[in-house]
Amino acid sequence: MKKKELYSYIFWGVLSTILNIGLAQLAVWSGIDYKISNAITLVLVKVFCYFTNKIFVFRTPFGSFHKFITEIVRFVFARWITFLVDYFGVILLVEVMKQSFFFSKCVLSVIVIVLNYILSKKMVFYKQREKGIADESIQ
Repeated sequence: MKKKELYSYIFWGVLSTILNIGLAQLAVWSGIDYKISNAITLVLVKVFCYFTNKIFVFRTPFGSFHKFITEIVRFVFARWITFLVDYFGVILLVEVMKQSFFFSKCVLSVIVIVLNYILSKKMVFYKQREKGIADESIQ
């Protein structure tokens, strides 16, 4: 089951990365400052990622309203961390290291994908253990 989850995460991660880089680059080409286009794109892609991760990757049930809100709060916190890594990492690469915006987004996307998987798996979309039943990831 772990391999299926990982492959699904890779598929949706690649799709969200293409969306992230593509939308940001389109916004830059249309004349929007790269910092603003990066921030807007990151927010849009984070919403896309929440639903794809919940439904297709980790397959956690919607359950009660309280559990749903708790999961969203954890997701926002985890993705806020990677938002900051991506946002300020791009600025560092563009302004300090004089790299192109496109190259910077690509490099940071790899780092963010790994961080997002770890944070999502450990903090957000974990499956609760039921009494007497072991978690699927242990088997």
